[in-house]
Amino acid sequence: MVDVKRAVLLLAALSSLLVLPACKDRMNLEDITLVLMMGVDLDKDNRLVVYSASPVFSKEAKVKNEVTQVNALTLRDSRGQLDARVSALITTGKLQNVLLGKKLLQQPDWVKLLDIFYRDSKTRNNARLVAVDGSVADIMYFAPPDKRRLPLHIAKLLDTTYKRNLVEETTLWEMHRLLYERGRTPDMTIIRKTEREVVADSSALLNHEGRYVASIDMNESMMLQIVQDDKKSDLSITLLLPEEQKKGSAINTGAVSFYVLDVDRKVRTTYAGGKFRFDIELGLPIRLTERLFAFDVEKNAAGLQAQIDEQLKAKMDALVAKFQRHRVDPIGLGLFARAYQYRAWKKVQDNWGEAFGQAEVNLRVRTRIVDMGDVR
Repeated sequence: MVDVKRAVLLLAALSSLLVLPACKDRMNLEDITLVLMMGVDLDKDNRLVVYSASPVFSKEAKVKNEVTQVNALTLRDSRGQLDARVSALITTGKLQNVLLGKKLLQQPDWVKLLDIFYRDSKTRNNARLVAVDGSVADIMYFAPPDKRRLPLHIAKLLDTTYKRNLVEETTLWEMHRLLYERGRTPDMTIIRKTEREVVADSSALLNHEGRYVASIDMNESMMLQIVQDDKKSDLSITLLLPEEQKKGSAINTGAVSFYVLDVDRKVRTTYAGGKFRFDIELGLPIRLTERLFAFDVEKNAAGLQAQIDEQLKAKMDALVAKFQRHRVDPIGLGLFARAYQYRAWKKVQDNWGEAFGQAEVNLRVRTRIVDMGDVR
């Protein structure tokens, strides 16, 4: 009787396995080409050029990174041509980076090329979108001997610079969101190739249509992240204080460096006379990390804070003026306009770049030295 019960239970268990879904689309690793990095650019005749970079796992291969290049009408059109050149079927499920030439980013409607990534559920939408200052080919075919596989090296480089607040980072998913967000314009990291390495030290500013309009350097990126209240970790800033600089010295003795430990941002939004006005107050606790001039911080902290406040405000004012000149709003002040002045916002929501360009933006910076270091 016991054996019959066991047989029935075993039969029931086996029957349940028959209704489980099978992995019909399972593929062996040796049968696929893992695309870790893609590149898209325009050649001298304005034809679309698509690149793919994939790891090579063969022991016989001397080069461990396979780079393929084709001309195509669209990214989907390039898939068949790439499959005809690589050793196995292409998959983008592990895609890390999508490199975009600056010439491409200046073209109208370039963002429509990204449609394939959003329609393909197997594509990794956390892949980073990266602008390239120069030729995409120069980076795709670059093989530094002292780095890991280039796609993985660039992915780690971008993550590091972003966490250090040096650049703006945008993924495929984030770009899709920002293109439909009227209250803020997109941005992305810019990389460039030097003789010996790849450098990520600037960010691209895009308008509401996604077209490249200008760039900002690392220092401007740090100022932007303060105004955005979007810093990722302690933010290190170095300033030159003219009042402390020694005349006739080749050394910048007026330099002071500090960490911005936190950002306390308050934004007041008003609308009058057909213009928006934003009053932004920034409270910044800081920790001194370097001071190349003699100064009694304990007795006159307010004096040093005032000098730092003046320099930071000047840099931020210049940055905001640059944004307004190019009619872009990476700060996201349009979000405050929509939240607090909706009736006025509704009239300009389809043309926020122009409205922001005419807005009045007033910044007030207040630093507070909370740590001056071990040496007084």
